[in-house]
Amino acid sequence: MKLYLGIVQGFFPWLYENEIKRCMHKKKSGILFSYWQFRKCIQRIKAIGLHDYFSFDGPIMIDSGAYSAHHSGIAISLENYTDFLKNIGVYDSDIIVNLDVIGNQYRSFSNWSTLMQSIDHPILPVVHFPKINTIDYSVSNIGLGGMVSSLKINEKGSVFDVAAWLAKFRSITDQKFHGFGLGSPFHQLAFKNNLESIDWIGWRRNAAIGDCYTPEGSRSVPSARKSSRTRKWFTVELFDKYKPAFLENFAQLQQPGSRGWINRALWNVWIFLTAQNYCLKIEQVSYVRSIKKRMKKIVSQDHIRSLNYYFN
Repeated sequence: MKLYLGIVQGFFPWLYENEIKRCMHKKKSGILFSYWQFRKCIQRIKAIGLHDYFSFDGPIMIDSGAYSAHHSGIAISLENYTDFLKNIGVYDSDIIVNLDVIGNQYRSFSNWSTLMQSIDHPILPVVHFPKINTIDYSVSNIGLGGMVSSLKINEKGSVFDVAAWLAKFRSITDQKFHGFGLGSPFHQLAFKNNLESIDWIGWRRNAAIGDCYTPEGSRSVPSARKSSRTRKWFTVELFDKYKPAFLENFAQLQQPGSRGWINRALWNVWIFLTAQNYCLKIEQVSYVRSIKKRMKKIVSQDHIRSLNYYFN
């Protein structure tokens, strides 16, 4: 499974730690660049190129950021996005994502057709959960989006429903899938059988609120929160189990201020890059048990059949 690290302005992890840079180079991991998130820097990026702007020589996926813009009540201009791709995208990226119109698959298809005719580079179309692809894009790769919102909502069966949706796609097509936002260590391993590549931007946001991730789920660093209600704490024992080379002791994760936040963010990036190393060490049955526990309801026979198909 190929990994793309979602990036934000002002903090590029590979420039902070050689261990991160080495790991990304070894695994040929890439970065996910959002046109929307970096819209204020577009002229600078056009002038020097994506690789120089990020001081990064690996693969780059260009995403329009349409999903984020949509939730901000703003529509991205197809003309501006096309102009950017013509100037920089075709030279600096290995994957370019379509400009989606959220909730309107046919307008998304129209944008995809326009981009395919406008630039000399394959365009990755995106289908959003919970729809099943009703348009034949006639491409070998397709993006699957909209799953993170479902996983964030505390609804019974949301994790399972996403797993079943992925399994259904896999059963009806030979296309390769990119799972947008499914890069947290738990989701990365739980959904690995049906995805060719994934990305993750949550490493930064969760570090800011005091969360560190492991393949067994997120844990809160004790000093980072005042309330302990419903929180699972990040213990020294758990830290030792997944300890990276560039962090020397647990106390660094607990430091107040920017350095503590940076260390938590670097931890999350490192575990994102290395989670698959632990895949064989964690029994699949633990994921099945975890998903059923999250559901907290009786599983239907259709769900059980899909789950068995998915994990086999």
